[in-house]
Amino acid sequence: MKDKINCFVSIQLSKQNKEALYVQLYNEILQLIHNGQLAAGYKLPPIRKLAQTLGVNAGTIVSAYRELEKNGFIYSTAGSGSYVSDQATGQHGAVDYEFAADNIYMDEILKPQENMQAINMSTVSLNPDIVSVDQLKQIMMKVLDRDQGHAFSYQDSQGFFPLRESIAKHLHNMNIHTKAENLQIISGAQQGIDIVARALLQHGDYVFTESPTYPGAVASFLANGAKIIDIPMDDDGINIEILENKLQQFHPKLIYLMPVLHNPSGITYSIAKRNKMIKLAQRHNIIILEDDYISELSYGEKLMAPLKSIDRDDRVIYIKSLSKIFMPGLRLAFLTMPEYLSKKILQVKYITDISTSGFTQRIFDLYLREGYWKKHINDIRRIYKTQFEFAAAAAQKFLPDNVKWYNPHGGLSFWLELPEQVDSKVFCQKAKENNLLITDGSNFYPYHADNRHVRISFATLSLQEIETGMKILGEMIK
Repeated sequence: MKDKINCFVSIQLSKQNKEALYVQLYNEILQLIHNGQLAAGYKLPPIRKLAQTLGVNAGTIVSAYRELEKNGFIYSTAGSGSYVSDQATGQHGAVDYEFAADNIYMDEILKPQENMQAINMSTVSLNPDIVSVDQLKQIMMKVLDRDQGHAFSYQDSQGFFPLRESIAKHLHNMNIHTKAENLQIISGAQQGIDIVARALLQHGDYVFTESPTYPGAVASFLANGAKIIDIPMDDDGINIEILENKLQQFHPKLIYLMPVLHNPSGITYSIAKRNKMIKLAQRHNIIILEDDYISELSYGEKLMAPLKSIDRDDRVIYIKSLSKIFMPGLRLAFLTMPEYLSKKILQVKYITDISTSGFTQRIFDLYLREGYWKKHINDIRRIYKTQFEFAAAAAQKFLPDNVKWYNPHGGLSFWLELPEQVDSKVFCQKAKENNLLITDGSNFYPYHADNRHVRISFATLSLQEIETGMKILGEMIK
């Protein structure tokens, strides 16, 4: 037991301090966890032994342990004791959280001129060459002829009303029944995530995410003072058993999900799992933030409907990017607002950037009203289905059997699990040296605990480049 107490003998608790003794102890133990002195799985000293060592009563230890467990830093097992949680070292506040931008954004945003000769299997942005620029010119001229200088004026902060009407009509076809008044136009899905985080979260609130998940969302939640609990994924969606267990321990303010063509794994939730998620949200009075990443690029006969389509009591806030599958630089998206949150969301949006580009909104309004959007989606689905099937066949042909990969129903990428002896960060660096850009999967885990996955994309590649890239990957792994 002497070894177990060594980390704690330097702790000094003072009755003269304004903070209660148990709060002082809580902060001291938390510091030991954050410093790495108490690793995940470390067994904390028994209550009476620590009380004797620190010269305090057992109630102080009990209260400190209780608060640590309540906030997810430790867990207790009956008859065994208290242990540092696997998640504990990843629990950050808004002040001490730091992240590298290149963990969130791809090379084409941060370093557009670098690695121009490399085969780029990291970007999931659409190939600009497949967008009909002539069609876009026609729409732009129609807007300018119709609206003249008003096309560039400030819009209502909630968004150009005709566009909201067009989106509401579009959503009805997806079995999402909402009104223009309940839609908020935003400058990209990332802004929408941040607006919801600011409107909904208070410091110390819990947010549940899938694991892996989109790192930009995690950064936004943490920057707004939230604590992240990440739940692993099964082949048909989030692990419900672990989710229910965590719901018993914590009461999250928000659950962030990508139920259709999840990024990065490509997983689509089963019908049974979708229904279970809605029931759990109802039972535990929780809001779900659904990020519809790229559902239009499902290559089956029928598109999978969003989770929002089975939401009957407004528990799902649905965020959809319009520019992601068109021209990402245009930065246009929308979210559905529950009435009880609409005022707060509108306030946060106004503070953020007053309003989204009015010219861009008017362009998309015509795209939707005149049927160009449906044609655009059909065109890119046809193009990318060919590339998807070719990439899947190439992966099957060139990747060795000790590489596991999930074959999704659509999307622009594959999620690979590398052999045990291969570290993803080292592998990505070696790939770069071989003129191949791929994405390190550890970036998609809130606590970067995984070093076995990489994401590879075919979004901007020719069929020849896809084949060459797969060959290089296969040879590197072998």
